[in-house]
Amino acid sequence: MTSRTPKVQLLGYFGWGNFGDDLFREVCEENAGLLWPGAEVRAFERPRQNFSHPRPDAALRRLVSAARGAAWADTFVYAGGSVFSEVAGIARLRGHLPNRSYEALGVSVGPFANAANHRAVGSELRRFDRVVVRDQESFDRMEGDGVLGGDLAALSSRLGPAQGPRNGLVICPSSAAGMSGNELADAVSSALGSADPEITLLALHAHPRLGDHALATRIAGQLRREGRSVQVVDYGAVGIAGVVGILSRASLVWSQRLHGAIVSYLLGTPVAIVDHHEKCAAFARDIGIVPPFVAPRFTGLSGTLSALGTGSMHHQRVRHPWSRSAEDYRARAWAAYAGVKASKEPK
Repeated sequence: MTSRTPKVQLLGYFGWGNFGDDLFREVCEENAGLLWPGAEVRAFERPRQNFSHPRPDAALRRLVSAARGAAWADTFVYAGGSVFSEVAGIARLRGHLPNRSYEALGVSVGPFANAANHRAVGSELRRFDRVVVRDQESFDRMEGDGVLGGDLAALSSRLGPAQGPRNGLVICPSSAAGMSGNELADAVSSALGSADPEITLLALHAHPRLGDHALATRIAGQLRREGRSVQVVDYGAVGIAGVVGILSRASLVWSQRLHGAIVSYLLGTPVAIVDHHEKCAAFARDIGIVPPFVAPRFTGLSGTLSALGTGSMHHQRVRHPWSRSAEDYRARAWAAYAGVKASKEPK
């Protein structure tokens, strides 16, 4: 008699057109044999399942996908991106499906509204078979019950050091930051000052209602009225490969989106982080990013232009504004997630 093949379902913000979450899915599927040896791995949400404007059957389609996954899987994996700050979602899933295994890979833990939430989340996560967190703060909040591995993106075979010429400034705004297009446009314009680089506004969340495209378009419109050279690129139009190409050719990236920053870092592209959420600052601390490459608003990033030693943004030699090398970051991730050395990383 042969043993039953383990069945792993990936849980995440899939199908909504978000670059970071689509990258998590790709990484997990690419490395399934290392992360879950011998298992069958699936994500039941289709790549664009939740992407269209509201339809009468949208909720039903999501319910059907959830039901199919629940009936099929024996292990559920929160696959990157999740921020565990309260217990309701975890407890609800475990309550409906008690006889399953659970894992959380590449997640953040906290911050918490109160000590009771901290205790409750810690108690639930300690029941998981495997928890790998992406930042030191999350590791500390787990009080020794998890593993610090960094972000899942470090396992991607797409994200090696970029070669070739670099030119221009890429800006990744985030609708999740809660600022209006006019506020962001004013802040970007103030940070640019007299510098006149070629600018790409990169919308990394492509959902037509929830995404960043409208925000990027408003910022670009104001900058164009000031006489600046600007283009808008939407993740939904260019895909993962297109985003990686844009970030790999930039001289500098200003990112409000965490995975605009993480991917730039892994590509060796100088990146400045707009710290609108604790997870952004936690990543900045993890890689030892230096001032002024992390700031609460775009207005605080003006110094990054002069720090790179160029106003025109045309240069070949890249100076990295961080102390932890991307190679070290990858090595830690491979050891934590797959139990292998970085030399085993797919080429």
